[in-house]
Amino acid sequence: MALLGVYCQMVIITLFISIPGLVFCQSCNGFRCGKCLIRSGCAWCKDLDYKLNRCDSLEKMIGDGCTNIVKREPSRITVTQNDDFSDGGPGLEAVQIRPQRVKIQLTPNDAEVRLPIYYKIARNFPLDVYFLNDPSYTMRFLIQRLNELANSIADDISLLTTDFRFGLGTSMEKNILPFTDPKGLMYSCTNCDPPYSFIHRLSLTRDVEDFKVAISKVNTTGNFDMPEGLLDGLMQVMVCGDRIGWRNKARKMVIYASDIQFHQAGDGRLAGILEPNDCMCHMDSTGKYSKAEIQDYPSVGQIIQKARENNINILFVIGGDESERVRTTVYNSLAAALPGGIDFAAELDTTSSNIIQIIGESYRRLRDTVKMVSSLLPKEIMLKIYSDCNSDGRFNLTNLCTVLNFNQTLTFDASIQSNLNTCPEERNSSFAIFPEGLDERVTVNLEHACGCDCQMEPEAEPKSSKCNGRGRYECGICICDPGWTGERCDCDERGSVAEACGTEQGICSGVGNCTCGKCECSPGFDGEKCECSDRNCRSYNGLLCGGPTNGNCDCGKCACYSNFTGETCECSTSTGMCMTENNTLCSENGICECGECICSAGFTGNHCERCKNCPAICEIQYNCVECAGFNQGLYNQSICDQRCKNVEIVSLLQEASFSKDLTITGCVLRDRFGCIIKFNVHDSENEQTIKIKSLRECPPSPPDPLIIGASVSGAVVLIVLLCILIWKLLTMFYDNMEYSKFEHDLKNPAWETTENPIYKECITSFENPMREANVEESS
Repeated sequence: MALLGVYCQMVIITLFISIPGLVFCQSCNGFRCGKCLIRSGCAWCKDLDYKLNRCDSLEKMIGDGCTNIVKREPSRITVTQNDDFSDGGPGLEAVQIRPQRVKIQLTPNDAEVRLPIYYKIARNFPLDVYFLNDPSYTMRFLIQRLNELANSIADDISLLTTDFRFGLGTSMEKNILPFTDPKGLMYSCTNCDPPYSFIHRLSLTRDVEDFKVAISKVNTTGNFDMPEGLLDGLMQVMVCGDRIGWRNKARKMVIYASDIQFHQAGDGRLAGILEPNDCMCHMDSTGKYSKAEIQDYPSVGQIIQKARENNINILFVIGGDESERVRTTVYNSLAAALPGGIDFAAELDTTSSNIIQIIGESYRRLRDTVKMVSSLLPKEIMLKIYSDCNSDGRFNLTNLCTVLNFNQTLTFDASIQSNLNTCPEERNSSFAIFPEGLDERVTVNLEHACGCDCQMEPEAEPKSSKCNGRGRYECGICICDPGWTGERCDCDERGSVAEACGTEQGICSGVGNCTCGKCECSPGFDGEKCECSDRNCRSYNGLLCGGPTNGNCDCGKCACYSNFTGETCECSTSTGMCMTENNTLCSENGICECGECICSAGFTGNHCERCKNCPAICEIQYNCVECAGFNQGLYNQSICDQRCKNVEIVSLLQEASFSKDLTITGCVLRDRFGCIIKFNVHDSENEQTIKIKSLRECPPSPPDPLIIGASVSGAVVLIVLLCILIWKLLTMFYDNMEYSKFEHDLKNPAWETTENPIYKECITSFENPMREANVEESS
């Protein structure tokens, strides 16, 4: 537990160690929080309505007023499995390395993360030993010695570890010409087996007697040429783990015993074998290699690869008369390239009696040497391993330690750093750090910390209402579903571009881009589908539509702003330029158009304030003349002061005259009192002045109304009397005429004395007409 505490402290310390001088000068950018924080010194603003750049430096983000800032997190190490060391033994699992599992959240562009790894030799670490022998006649002594010394070998190994197992196989040559005689006719010796490539004779077992029985059944065999095909057998031993019985967590040793060099890839062509070795297990039910005559020999590279993949430690034991030459020219260089630390081939004496010593020394060398290596390391990860072995506690850049003992605990410091500037597509990966030749390992589950907590639920909101139900809300922004775009996923792009923005001239008339189903036109073009050019409008004063302050070009026509009008937006609708000092529009003598006064006939001036030779030049001044000259008329005093400023009172008036610079017009005004007011209008180029004669000419005072009434009454009476008199005179004259005529008629009568026609008698007589008729009938 104390060691675990030390380990945890070291992890914490290494997380805050930075590399001196390691500075990343990169700009902050990225449309999502995780991509933004890849760069050192960057931060992300997750405020909902933040309008500035969300990815920026922390200092600028604070200055811009962001309240919810997501900061870049340092890399973190979490130990997920850290079993204590164990020496193993019956019912116990040996543990030599710790921790066994870790999780690293690695921030790109971050300083290195250091992972402490501890290693301690277990006293009873499992050992699997497989003997792969050359069964040729020249190696017969080894077979005999193994049979004789099997118990001694077991006793010697038990001093090193109590958990061991033995296995056995023999390998010779492909049973095909020109390597061997397929019919076996050349072998006339007794107890000789027909030629074969490889036979697996005994799976790994703790029973030494079974091992001895298997050895006793091995007979010699032979071949034609000098090299032998033991690499075929070695490949099958390494890849047929289930048949051999290799344990996952055990030190695996193969004792490769021969006295001659080996065949390798390419040699099979001599027998017409062209199919390359596939590094697969092809062992039949009897233990024989079934594709020996079909596939070529494995290459040296394939042997090294499979030894590393399966953590096989190969010990070359070379005997025979040419042992030294074969070892130095062939096997030493191969041994140095293989994992495990046994970098030379051992020499077997002529009687093979030193096999016990070779096995014991080789195992001790393997046990007392550790070399930390890695597998499946992602290409974006840089790994360096430091160790404190043989350095008085100081860490040096080395992954190899030798001459270890049971009481020693080594510390390896793995420096892990990402060389990425962007997040990889695969965020999660794993690799292993392990002692070469052993299956014990530290499994490192690596996660590139490219995301932010706000990108994950529950803080992230799938189908969020903030995104109109069409996207995922995370870190202040919307990640829209397919077919939708826009700041709030309000842009439907599920239809084709041609349907939304197509024209006969192409997408957006060939002068724009279709975004969100709408055309974004290039500069100089506009319209729903960019069909309008902003250069087709007329200009005013050399500026399109009067310039940017007056209006803009809309599909060939000027669209004027509210305070401008006209075909080219040349006219200002403001009347400010037409107002006079008297606060009248164009002096009430014209209309205001395009910010200028259009004067009525006879008027001139910027504000139509002057009238030259116009009929009404006198009349328009009447009100000002009356109010300014004699405090009378229609204007009250305030209006008079406002509108009648250029007025002078003079005693004498100049005569009317006309010249280029000055026009004097004489005017006469009769006021409501009947007074004659005389004034002149002086009209020059710059101003108009009214000069009023100080004295007006008024008629005498009106007569007395009583006199006028009496006079009128007298006149009426007089006229009435006169009329009566005339009537009386006429009547008298008429009567005199009638009387005179009467007298004349009397004197000269002209009528007869007869009955008065108008006289009627008082008796009236009537006759009955019926009387006469009756008389006649009676007669």
